[in-house]
This record gives sequence, structure tokens and C-alpha cells, in this order.
Amino acid sequence: MTVTPQRETVKCSETEWTTRVDLAALFRIVAHYGMSDLANGAIAARVPDAPDHYLVHPYGMFWEEARASDFVKIDADGKPLEADAPWLNDGVQNLCRWIFGSRPEVGFFVHGHDEEVMAVGSIEDGIMPLNQPAIYLAHITGYIEYEFDEDEAFGCSFAEQLGHNQILISRNHGYYALGATAAAAFFRAYFLRQTCSAQIKTLSMGRDLHLIDAQKVARYQDQMATSPHYNYDGKTEWPGLLRMLERTCPDYRT
Repeated sequence: MTVTPQRETVKCSETEWTTRVDLAALFRIVAHYGMSDLANGAIAARVPDAPDHYLVHPYGMFWEEARASDFVKIDADGKPLEADAPWLNDGVQNLCRWIFGSRPEVGFFVHGHDEEVMAVGSIEDGIMPLNQPAIYLAHITGYIEYEFDEDEAFGCSFAEQLGHNQILISRNHGYYALGATAAAAFFRAYFLRQTCSAQIKTLSMGRDLHLIDAQKVARYQDQMATSPHYNYDGKTEWPGLLRMLERTCPDYRT
């Protein structure tokens, strides 16, 4: 496939361009795994060399269409830097203010509405200790009540409930997966869906549940965090995901 360069059409630093490429890759990978929601949801990135500036997508762009040159740069108040910027989703602008504004170490986030996560977020138990990805994620996951009116009071509550969590499940709604890198944000989003899917299948059998003991969960989480053999931030998987994009849709980096 011939790829037409677009780098010269975007006035930005090389550092920002690299982030744009990573962001486009994240959009394409989320779409590849069936985790997109038509034009809804959000994926965004912080500009590393201008940390109070963020990259968002034009509203109406589908995830499988994303290219590095497509993104719109907004400021810390969620306002586009360019006067002729395309239509933006105000929900995405708000999330950038609340997530990037309260968590300076976060470089990327994914906000999705996966059916499996909506289902599990709609029961009081939330994620249950039924499988290995639940161990990966339970201790870095928080919950917030779903609200449609995203006023400033809700924004304050959102940032407070987010705290130091890497995942926030919005009850009856969806989720927010954070990461310092695109790889980490995707890893958390992917395995969140996996644990929710496995939980739904387990509960559907109507049999007695065999929960993982809470003390074992805590011990396994400590072991996973210190193991030299595993990475739980996606960096093991990310190069392979990029190779997949290079084979199937290399225009993401234009």
C-alpha cells in the first residue's frame, strides 16, 4: 500500500508528531478489536512538549479512519488553538480538562462504551475476582455514578473519584482507561473488556461461583507488579500491534 506523507501539512514539533502517530495507532487498534462506538467515545493524548495542550479527534471521525494529521490541538480549557478548527465533541474537551488537568503523569486515555463493561458496571458488585485480568485491574479501578449533565460540579466529582486510579468505570455507561503511554491505555482498556466478558459468561451459567481468595488476589497483584517476566503496561504487546497496522493500514501515520 502506498502511503502519502502528511507530516508537512501539520505545523508541530517532532515530539508532537510522534504523539500524533501513537494516537492514530491507538484509534486504529481500538477499532480493530471492535471496541469503538461509531462516532462516540473518546481517545485523546497530551502533547509532551506542551503538557497543557491536548490532541482530540474531529467529531464524526470513525476510529478506523484516524490519521496522525487529523487531530485538533486544544488548550487546558478545552478550546481549539486554531480559529477554523472542525466540530469537536464537548464531552471529549471536558474529559481532557478533567483527566489531563488533574493527572499530569497521564499521556493518553480511552473512553469507551463496550457492552461488556456497561453490563458489569450496572451491577452492584462491579468487577468480581473471578479471573486473571480481574487481578490485573481491580486494584487500579474506581467507580463513578453516570451523569448526563457534565457541569463543573460533576467535573470536580469526576477528578475526585478518579483519584490515582488508572481505570474509572462509569456506572451504567462505560469506562475511562488511562496510561502514560498509548500502549498502557490500550492494555487496560483491552483487559477491562476481557474480564467483564469472562464475568458475564461465568454468571450466565447459573452455578455456584468460585471466587479467588482476597488474600491471594493481593499477593498476586504484588507479584505481578514486581515480576521481571511480565509487563502490565502494554509495552510487550505494542510493537506487535504496530506491525499489524503496518500490514493492514499504514496510512494511520500520515
